[in-house]
Amino acid sequence: MSIEGARETPEAPVANTGAIRQQVSGVVIAYNRIDLIGTCLRALSFVDELLVIDKSSTDGTAELAAQFADRVIVVPWSPVVEETRAFAVATCKHDWIVCMDDDECLSVEAVRFIERELISPRASVYLLPQRHYIMGQHDERAYYWPEFQPRFFSKQAITFLETVHGGMKYDEAAAFVVPYGDGTCIHHLSHKNVEQWIEKANRYTSRLDRVRVPHAGDDVVAFSHENINRYVSVTKSSEPGGYPRAVAVLRALYDIIDRLKTWEEEEGVNGDEAFQTICRQLDAAYARELPTRKIVAPQIDTSQLGAATTPLLAKLPERDATSSDELALETLRRAIEALRESLRHVRAAAELERRNADAVLVHERRLLEENSKQFTIREAELAEEMRANAALHEARLQEVSEGVQLARSELQVHRNKAAVLEQQLVANGTAAEQRLLALQAEADQLRADAASARQQLHAVYASVSWRLTGPMRGIASRHPGAVAGLRGFLRRHPKLRHAAVGTVKAGWRLITLRRVATPVPPPPPPEVELLPALAPSTDVDKHFNVRRIDVDRSVASTPVSAANRRVLCVGHVMPYPPRAGNEYRIHRLLTWLSSAGWSPMVVICPLPHEMPSDQQIAMAASIYPNFIVCGHDGVVHHNLSEDSHLVESLDGEVVRDFGAVLGEQDPAIQRERDLLATMRTFCPDVLIELLLKLDENWKPDVLLAEYVFMTRAFAAMRSELPKVIDTIDVFSTKASKVEQYGVTDGLAMSEAEEAALLNRAQLLIGIQPDECRDLARLAPGRRVVNVGVDFHVNVEAGAAPSKPVVLLVASNNPMNVKGTRDFLRFSWPIIRKERGDVELHIVGDVGRSVAIVPDGVKVLGRFEELDAAYAGAAVVINPTVAGTGLKIKTVEAICQLRPVVAFPAGVDGIGGAAKPLLHVASDWFDFAHHVVRVLSDRPDAATLVELGAALAREFSPEVVYAELAGAIDEL
Repeated sequence: MSIEGARETPEAPVANTGAIRQQVSGVVIAYNRIDLIGTCLRALSFVDELLVIDKSSTDGTAELAAQFADRVIVVPWSPVVEETRAFAVATCKHDWIVCMDDDECLSVEAVRFIERELISPRASVYLLPQRHYIMGQHDERAYYWPEFQPRFFSKQAITFLETVHGGMKYDEAAAFVVPYGDGTCIHHLSHKNVEQWIEKANRYTSRLDRVRVPHAGDDVVAFSHENINRYVSVTKSSEPGGYPRAVAVLRALYDIIDRLKTWEEEEGVNGDEAFQTICRQLDAAYARELPTRKIVAPQIDTSQLGAATTPLLAKLPERDATSSDELALETLRRAIEALRESLRHVRAAAELERRNADAVLVHERRLLEENSKQFTIREAELAEEMRANAALHEARLQEVSEGVQLARSELQVHRNKAAVLEQQLVANGTAAEQRLLALQAEADQLRADAASARQQLHAVYASVSWRLTGPMRGIASRHPGAVAGLRGFLRRHPKLRHAAVGTVKAGWRLITLRRVATPVPPPPPPEVELLPALAPSTDVDKHFNVRRIDVDRSVASTPVSAANRRVLCVGHVMPYPPRAGNEYRIHRLLTWLSSAGWSPMVVICPLPHEMPSDQQIAMAASIYPNFIVCGHDGVVHHNLSEDSHLVESLDGEVVRDFGAVLGEQDPAIQRERDLLATMRTFCPDVLIELLLKLDENWKPDVLLAEYVFMTRAFAAMRSELPKVIDTIDVFSTKASKVEQYGVTDGLAMSEAEEAALLNRAQLLIGIQPDECRDLARLAPGRRVVNVGVDFHVNVEAGAAPSKPVVLLVASNNPMNVKGTRDFLRFSWPIIRKERGDVELHIVGDVGRSVAIVPDGVKVLGRFEELDAAYAGAAVVINPTVAGTGLKIKTVEAICQLRPVVAFPAGVDGIGGAAKPLLHVASDWFDFAHHVVRVLSDRPDAATLVELGAALAREFSPEVVYAELAGAIDEL
């Protein structure tokens, strides 16, 4: 089996630069490792002192170790290594320590690295990469790679903890994480097989003083599933039966055993006591119900045992009792002598420690005396400075007092002027009030006239004459030339005109008389129809105004598919040019649909305050071949060519009122009225009218709605049309995730409200795994698929520049604004204190929220291309403390191969390949220290190349849209 990190070609020895190499002690804690101890100790041949602490091995480990080590110290056995480490390190005589377990072996590259560092140390603690060999294998796709352990350190820099798996305590800022790219590592030959893993897990979890697995709740079954899923999710392999997944389950088994033993303690389960109680109860029952067997002479037959052991005994040399006793006495003497030798060493070590403590005490006393003298001198200097400052402040106070007197005089002058102005305002206000009353009366009259006119117009629409003349108006609109000719003919023949008018009047009187004479009772209210014959809009002035957008078809980036599969995509945000994360994701989804053989018809109905400019509409129309923008005022822009008649036939048509059609009665509860108003704002009647026209004539195969608010139109469209909701956000979680931070957009809803909207579709799209689980819980009868966003990974981004630049890219939504302000308030001062040369570059509309720009901050505004901004950044931050959905700006940053510092909400839904670039903070203080740490410790170019390849696979369209491709084909 080949060992990764062991190279065939020898490297040159460590060069002697003239610097003094510091001495180092090596120490190994061993127990029954005769098969590994020799290899482990050979790797430590370079140390100046080599000790082995043997925990009473019974397999000859101590005897073999004595052939390599300067000293082998035998101590009593204990089940875990933590109880022995502090003693082992204290026994070493040098300050620098290489402390290994008996199943760990340094690579040759690691030995060379330690030798170089002993000449010129850059840290006091070194975290060496550790390659685990579980079941005899090491696989970099498994959960455990890479992992780092502090095995090379200065004795003064660490404190050992006796808690099992508690490790050691040290200053992380003084530690150096050793790169693993050149083969520097520890080969950890930890577990030969599953049996050894389970034995060690049982031994470690039986200790009361251990690091326990955190848990919430009493559901041990859910805990088991979550732990297995957690370790499998970080495994970089999808083979169901492969080694990486098997070892992930094995690792989860340790946590499950630990949790079950904690459960025993919490529940007070005592199996031994319970067995004794059961036995006492059974004994009492047997004594009461069963006869007692009487044994006259108890017999124990050992003949079979003797027969089985006779051949073995025959091979042994005969010894008399005297020689046997002498052998036992000699063994006892040797043990006593070994104990005495150990006691001498302990006493010598104690004496050395006492002397060291006395020396330290003397030194500390000298320092205290020197500091006391310096303190007295400094105290006198400060007293003198305070007297000088007091005199200076007294002079300044006199100047301020004179200035206050002058200001009071000026204030009195301004008060006099204000009194004069107040009198003038009172006079002018009386006249203005009279004018305002007159204008209000005029406005009331205009409103009354408008209401009267509206009632009259509704009466006209509802009249019989309006219905009877409907065909004539239709003919007039479709054949204006023929109608003009008819009018000319009647002007030239007045007799015929009078006869026609008389006929119409007679018919009208006949209809009127019949209605008055024999009134017909109104029919019962029919069921709500999909398309009623006449349902004019409540806003009678709202007509369709269709306008064509002329674009150059040759520049369209989204190709027109030759397939017959059509998808009608409706939303309220302009996907191009993308200015925010949701816009970019929708644009990428539409691009993928086109490349996957679908022909999208993109219909956008912007909110009233977000209507795009003509230039923005033209830019989007040049990207999407079938593109429509529908305004709330009835103005429709489109770039359709072959299908232009689908929308142009709406020109001049009155928009119908769909409230009654959809059964939207006026709710009595204010919350229901608010939700209905929101639905009508996102999906107004004018949009539903347009969608019905497209549904009837264009015949889409699938309807895709962006956000749940667009589902208002679903009930009005064909029932057999498959409907899909791209949720983007789960609005029922906003209260717990967003609004608790004091930020609200008014779109939060209850779970029952959102579930009712989700159940209108057959397929639901979630933007990240956690929200997919929320959607499945809200709509258990609907299929849910996870679709993030595909990104181009800049694999040629290279390492970050040496200049310490922190980059923030964000839009101006409320959570981004709050996060930016809090970062500048709480974290930025700490970062500037640690790194005075650091700069913060703010890109995007969020910069407009920064009223006062602190030192070191540059507000750069919006960039059309962000590659240059990312290339100049050493670290990217996402200071949003909460939110829903996938944080697309975080994904964008890691696809530029830049490390990101964020809160947990900023990394939701981002897969395992990006983990090396993500630094998650728990508070603003922790956030600042993460930024400082990343600025000092940056990944090298080779690591970024490897990471870029993994990210390119994870964020490719083939991976991102794989689940959706299968689901949408099955609709």
